Order: sequence, then C-alpha cells, then structure tokens
Amino acid sequence: MTPRERVLAAINHKEPDMVPIDIGATQCSSLTLTANDNLKRFLKIERETEVITCPLTESILPLEEILLLFEADCRMVSMKAPKSGGKAFAKYKIERTPEGHEFTDDLGTIWKKCQHDYAPIHYPFSDLTKADLDSYPWPDPYDSARVENLREEIKALRENCDYALVADIMIGGPFEQACRSRGTEQFFVDLASDEDFAVAFLEKLTDLAMGMWDAQLSAIGDLVDVVCQGDDLGMQTGLQISPDMYRRIVKPFHKKLFSFIKSKTKAKLWLHSCGSVYTILPDLIEVGVDILNPVQTSAKYMDLPRLKKEFGKEVVFWGGGIDIQKLPGMDERQIDEHVKYVIDIMAPGGGYVFAATHNILPETSGEKIHASYMSAVKNRSRRYL
Repeated sequence: MTPRERVLAAINHKEPDMVPIDIGATQCSSLTLTANDNLKRFLKIERETEVITCPLTESILPLEEILLLFEADCRMVSMKAPKSGGKAFAKYKIERTPEGHEFTDDLGTIWKKCQHDYAPIHYPFSDLTKADLDSYPWPDPYDSARVENLREEIKALRENCDYALVADIMIGGPFEQACRSRGTEQFFVDLASDEDFAVAFLEKLTDLAMGMWDAQLSAIGDLVDVVCQGDDLGMQTGLQISPDMYRRIVKPFHKKLFSFIKSKTKAKLWLHSCGSVYTILPDLIEVGVDILNPVQTSAKYMDLPRLKKEFGKEVVFWGGGIDIQKLPGMDERQIDEHVKYVIDIMAPGGGYVFAATHNILPETSGEKIHASYMSAVKNRSRRYL
C-alpha cells in the first residue's frame, strides 16, 4: 500500500498492510520546538527550515528528512495568515522568543510566554455583554490572503506525492475558544449563571469557525483526506463541565459545526480533545466525529483496551502510541514494550493511526524521541507478520 492508501484503509476501519504513523500532520501530534532541537542534535542535523504550526505551544512541522526517517504517512496542509498578520491560526518561520514575550491572536487575546509555551494574560471578551457581541471587530474568515494560491499548492502536492493530506486546525472549537477569549473562570460562570450570554457567544464562535472552514474547504475540500478541528473538553479526571451541561449547551454547536464541515468535503472529521472525554464519546460520535485525537491514555477511563472494545468499530483512534507525560522517564526497553503493547491492542480491525498523546514535551531527550518513533517503524507490521 502507499502511505495514503494505508491511512485511508485505517480510517475506514479496514486493516492496512501496516499501522499508519503520524508525526507532524497536525499541530497536536508533533514536537515542541525544544524537543525538535533535542532530536536534531541527536541526529546531528543543523539545518533550520521548519515552521511553527501553533504559537501557543510552539509545535513545529518537522523537517522532511525526519518525516521520512520515521515513515510518516501523512502530510499537513493549512490555511495561511490573514492580511492582518494574525499568528494564532497560521504557520510561520521559527522565532526563538524570550521568556515574557507577548503576542495578540486574531480574536484579541494577549498571550505571554512562560518557559516553553504561552498563557493568556488578557481576555478581550471578559467584560462584554451579549449586546456587545454584534459590534465586536471579529476577524474576517474570508480574508483572501488565507487561501491565496492554496488550491494550486495543494493540488500540486497531491499530484506529486501519495501521502494522506491532513487539513490542520485553524481555530479553537467553540468551547475552547470561549475559554481562551473570555477567560475560563468567567466563561464557566456564564455557563452556570448567564446561559443567554454563553449560548450567544458560542453561536458567534461557531459561525466564525464555519466561515473559516467554508473558505478553506471551498478551495481544497476535494483534495484532502482528513480535516481537523480542536475543542479541548477534558481534564485528567473527566470533563471540564458536566456531561449534562455539555449535552445541553455545547453539543448543539458541535453538531452545527461538524455538519457544516461534512457538507463541504468527503474527508473524515478529526477532533482533538485532550483529557478524559470517555463519558461523552457516544455524543461526539453522534454529532459526526470520525476520528478522536489525542487518546490521552493517562487520563481517567481512557485506557486503550477499554476504548478499543467499546468504541473501536465506531470511531478511529489517532494517538495514544507514545505517552508524552511518561516518555521522559522511560528507557529504550520500556519504550519498545509500550509501542508493541499499543499496536497489539489497537491494530486489529483497522481504525488506528499511531501518534503520540500530544506534542513531545521539551524535557524529552532526542534519544528517547528517536527510540519512540523507530520502535513504531520496527513494530508497525507485527500484527501482519
């Protein structure tokens, strides 16, 4: 099979010739900038032509030679920056910013660097009322710069390679973006005591995301195999809000957004949602999620045997192959045993793409990063030998 055929088989719940591998196809399944530096030192690579794919986490798109070394079956495609030059939703050249560096995203949130990534320090919607939402200067999802020459570039990529093409996350999902733009504490207060505002805000954010997907998928919806939307709902121990509150307030906006995306493309819908989302997995499947990422195996109820047994025929699991929280403390033997364990559980029947539980953390040595993905390369066929 070609890499694309392999991925298409897996995401259609068929067994491919070997388990597909992803590193770098999304801003949530790659390396952080410092981890990438560690890996390049280990491999004795000095070139720096990568790009940062998410400024909030300093995730990077690895060099092509690293993607080839780790036999990655997917390649990232994404929208471009708007005329305003907003950083949050577009790739850009590596910038090595100091502690305390600040930037403003497309919606007006100010982010400040703390060690290796950024935390919000100013929320532009924090004091707004429902009446203020219509007059807010929302970013233009149809800014022509976002898709300038995009179809021509992706069409050329499709014609010259046979990798699965993955349209990366462009904007936080309505729940996550509400927390980023209004502040988590305040938005949780809204959900509990000012539902009219919370619903109106989620509606505006959903419409913005739909506009961005409309712009992108009108240009390349027929050329991509997977489309990625993020919306972090979980924590280590469960959902950030109750399942009932999710179903009553947030779920209708997921249904609206995901249904719109599916009306624009035949690509599979991939949702990134960190933490334990086990209690609402049936709901996510119901509203159209085809693929779940990152499969955070250290979170409550997210162990792989349970997920595979209960949901393996209904949703594709993309991740869980390398536990980034545990990797820095593992040795090479433990890494290899873990990778084999994951593949043995998840490969049967298809429905699995090997990836880490999130971006590899800065404290991870290059040697352990290399050992992890080379173990995946070595063991990706063990199910079929």
